[in-house]
Amino acid sequence: IPVVSIVGYTNAGKSSLLNKLTRAGVLAEDQLFATLDPTTRRLPLPNGKDVLVTDTVGFIQRLPTELVAAFRATLEEIKESTLLLHVVDISSPL
Repeated sequence: IPVVSIVGYTNAGKSSLLNKLTRAGVLAEDQLFATLDPTTRRLPLPNGKDVLVTDTVGFIQRLPTELVAAFRATLEEIKESTLLLHVVDISSPL
């Protein structure tokens, strides 16, 4: 099954997108690092095939040392992905 990893900076809307696509019901808060573990859900496509969609831990500049392990999980997830879906918050000054 192909894997789509949703990647981007923390608080960019990755969890909200996963919820919208898959009705996952994962926590989606307006706060940094609401997601500390990758979450994967199955998404049926119109052609009858499925993909797995993964919400990853967000990128951040100057990552605090206590969050390195959580971010490492994101790197493990994306290296196995078929497609990276980069979510960008256009209202962010970054």
